[in-house]
Amino acid sequence: MPVVHDRVRDVLDRAGVAVTVHAHASLPGPIRSPQDFADALGYPLDRITKSVFLRARNGAAHAVAVCAMGCKLDMSEVSGIVGSGRMELAGPDELARVLGYPRHGVSPLGVPAPVVVLVDAGLLDEPTVLVGAGVAGVEVEIAPRDLVAAAGALVADIATE
Repeated sequence: MPVVHDRVRDVLDRAGVAVTVHAHASLPGPIRSPQDFADALGYPLDRITKSVFLRARNGAAHAVAVCAMGCKLDMSEVSGIVGSGRMELAGPDELARVLGYPRHGVSPLGVPAPVVVLVDAGLLDEPTVLVGAGVAGVEVEIAPRDLVAAAGALVADIATE
Protein backbone atom coordinates (compact mmCIF):
# COMPACT_ATOMS: atom_id res chain seq x y z
CA MET A 1 0.00 0.00 0.00
CA PRO A 2 1.36 3.47 -0.85
CA VAL A 3 2.38 5.57 2.11
CA VAL A 4 -0.33 7.51 3.92
CA HIS A 5 0.13 9.84 6.87
CA ASP A 6 0.48 7.92 10.17
CA ARG A 7 -2.67 9.51 11.65
CA VAL A 8 -4.68 8.61 8.56
CA ARG A 9 -3.46 5.00 8.73
CA ASP A 10 -4.27 4.82 12.45
CA VAL A 11 -7.81 6.12 11.93
CA LEU A 12 -8.43 3.68 9.09
CA ASP A 13 -7.02 0.76 11.09
CA ARG A 14 -9.23 1.59 14.08
CA ALA A 15 -12.31 2.03 11.88
CA GLY A 16 -11.66 -1.27 10.10
CA VAL A 17 -13.08 0.05 6.82
CA ALA A 18 -12.15 -1.10 3.34
CA VAL A 19 -10.16 1.47 1.38
CA THR A 20 -7.99 1.59 -1.68
CA VAL A 21 -4.96 3.84 -1.68
CA HIS A 22 -3.95 5.48 -4.96
CA ALA A 23 -0.54 7.06 -5.48
CA HIS A 24 -0.54 9.51 -8.39
CA ALA A 25 2.95 8.34 -9.39
CA SER A 26 1.70 4.78 -9.98
CA LEU A 27 -0.98 5.84 -12.46
CA PRO A 28 -0.44 6.02 -16.22
CA GLY A 29 0.45 9.45 -17.53
CA PRO A 30 1.18 12.59 -15.55
CA ILE A 31 -1.38 13.71 -12.95
CA ARG A 32 -1.40 17.49 -13.14
CA SER A 33 -5.00 18.15 -12.17
CA PRO A 34 -7.96 16.53 -10.44
CA GLN A 35 -9.43 15.84 -13.88
CA ASP A 36 -6.24 13.96 -14.87
CA PHE A 37 -6.60 11.89 -11.69
CA ALA A 38 -10.28 11.13 -12.38
CA ASP A 39 -9.50 10.22 -16.00
CA ALA A 40 -6.65 7.90 -14.97
CA LEU A 41 -9.04 6.03 -12.68
CA GLY A 42 -11.97 6.13 -15.12
CA TYR A 43 -14.12 7.99 -12.57
CA PRO A 44 -16.29 11.08 -12.89
CA LEU A 45 -14.76 14.21 -11.35
CA ASP A 46 -17.54 14.29 -8.70
CA ARG A 47 -15.88 11.36 -6.89
CA ILE A 48 -12.64 13.32 -6.44
CA THR A 49 -12.90 15.60 -3.42
CA LYS A 50 -11.18 18.64 -2.09
CA SER A 51 -10.57 18.98 1.63
CA VAL A 52 -10.32 22.66 2.44
CA PHE A 53 -8.75 23.81 5.70
CA LEU A 54 -10.56 26.85 7.09
CA ARG A 55 -10.18 29.14 10.07
CA ALA A 56 -12.57 31.49 11.77
CA ARG A 57 -11.48 35.07 11.17
CA ASN A 58 -11.40 35.57 14.93
CA GLY A 59 -9.12 32.54 15.28
CA ALA A 60 -11.60 30.75 17.55
CA ALA A 61 -12.17 27.67 15.38
CA HIS A 62 -10.91 25.58 12.48
CA ALA A 63 -12.69 23.24 10.08
CA VAL A 64 -11.93 20.86 7.24
CA ALA A 65 -14.70 21.04 4.64
CA VAL A 66 -14.95 18.23 2.10
CA CYS A 67 -16.86 18.49 -1.16
CA ALA A 68 -16.66 17.30 -4.75
CA MET A 69 -13.88 18.90 -6.77
CA GLY A 70 -16.36 20.46 -9.21
CA CYS A 71 -18.33 22.18 -6.47
CA LYS A 72 -17.89 25.45 -4.63
CA LEU A 73 -17.99 25.64 -0.85
CA ASP A 74 -20.84 27.66 0.62
CA MET A 75 -18.76 29.58 3.16
CA SER A 76 -21.79 31.11 4.87
CA GLU A 77 -23.23 27.63 5.45
CA VAL A 78 -19.90 26.39 6.81
CA SER A 79 -19.67 29.45 9.08
CA GLY A 80 -23.18 28.84 10.40
CA ILE A 81 -22.41 25.22 11.25
CA VAL A 82 -19.07 25.94 12.90
CA GLY A 83 -20.63 28.87 14.78
CA SER A 84 -17.49 30.96 15.18
CA GLY A 85 -18.19 33.77 12.79
CA ARG A 86 -16.94 34.18 9.27
CA MET A 87 -14.63 31.46 7.94
CA GLU A 88 -11.70 31.91 5.55
CA LEU A 89 -8.95 29.79 4.04
CA ALA A 90 -6.16 29.10 6.52
CA GLY A 91 -2.60 29.68 5.36
CA PRO A 92 0.02 26.97 4.83
CA ASP A 93 1.83 27.73 8.10
CA GLU A 94 -1.40 27.35 10.06
CA LEU A 95 -2.21 24.18 8.10
CA ALA A 96 1.15 22.67 9.02
CA ARG A 97 0.89 23.78 12.66
CA VAL A 98 -2.71 22.66 13.29
CA LEU A 99 -3.08 19.62 11.03
CA GLY A 100 0.45 18.59 10.16
CA TYR A 101 -0.57 17.93 6.55
CA PRO A 102 0.96 19.45 3.40
CA ARG A 103 -1.03 21.89 1.27
CA HIS A 104 -1.74 19.31 -1.45
CA GLY A 105 -2.32 16.42 0.94
CA VAL A 106 -5.00 17.64 3.36
CA SER A 107 -7.07 14.76 4.71
CA PRO A 108 -10.32 14.83 6.66
CA LEU A 109 -9.06 11.69 8.42
CA GLY A 110 -6.92 11.96 11.54
CA VAL A 111 -7.85 15.59 12.13
CA PRO A 112 -7.08 16.62 15.72
CA ALA A 113 -9.81 17.93 18.01
CA PRO A 114 -11.32 20.49 18.18
CA VAL A 115 -11.12 20.93 14.38
CA VAL A 116 -14.59 20.33 12.89
CA VAL A 117 -14.84 18.05 9.85
CA LEU A 118 -17.75 18.72 7.47
CA VAL A 119 -18.69 16.48 4.55
CA ASP A 120 -21.02 17.72 1.84
CA ALA A 121 -24.24 15.70 1.76
CA GLY A 122 -23.98 15.34 -2.03
CA LEU A 123 -20.99 13.01 -1.60
CA LEU A 124 -23.20 10.41 0.07
CA ASP A 125 -24.70 9.60 -3.35
CA GLU A 126 -21.36 8.30 -4.64
CA PRO A 127 -20.27 4.65 -4.26
CA THR A 128 -16.80 5.78 -3.15
CA VAL A 129 -14.96 9.09 -2.94
CA LEU A 130 -11.28 9.95 -2.99
CA VAL A 131 -9.84 12.08 -0.21
CA GLY A 132 -6.33 13.18 0.63
CA ALA A 133 -4.15 10.74 2.54
CA GLY A 134 -2.21 13.38 4.46
CA VAL A 135 0.62 13.04 1.94
CA ALA A 136 0.88 14.95 -1.35
CA GLY A 137 0.07 12.81 -4.39
CA VAL A 138 -1.70 10.04 -2.47
CA GLU A 139 -5.47 9.60 -2.13
CA VAL A 140 -7.67 7.23 -0.13
CA GLU A 141 -10.73 5.79 -1.86
CA ILE A 142 -13.45 5.16 0.71
CA ALA A 143 -17.23 4.76 0.90
CA PRO A 144 -18.69 8.15 1.89
CA ARG A 145 -20.51 6.85 4.96
CA ASP A 146 -17.31 5.14 6.12
CA LEU A 147 -15.52 8.47 5.64
CA VAL A 148 -18.10 10.26 7.78
CA ALA A 149 -17.84 7.65 10.53
CA ALA A 150 -14.05 7.38 10.50
CA ALA A 151 -13.58 11.17 10.45
CA GLY A 152 -16.29 11.87 13.03
CA ALA A 153 -17.66 14.28 10.45
CA LEU A 154 -20.86 16.26 10.28
CA VAL A 155 -22.87 15.92 7.07
CA ALA A 156 -24.47 19.05 5.64
CA ASP A 157 -25.26 20.83 2.38
CA ILE A 158 -22.07 22.88 2.28
CA ALA A 159 -21.43 23.02 -1.47
CA THR A 160 -23.01 24.32 -4.64
CA GLU A 161 -22.34 23.36 -8.24
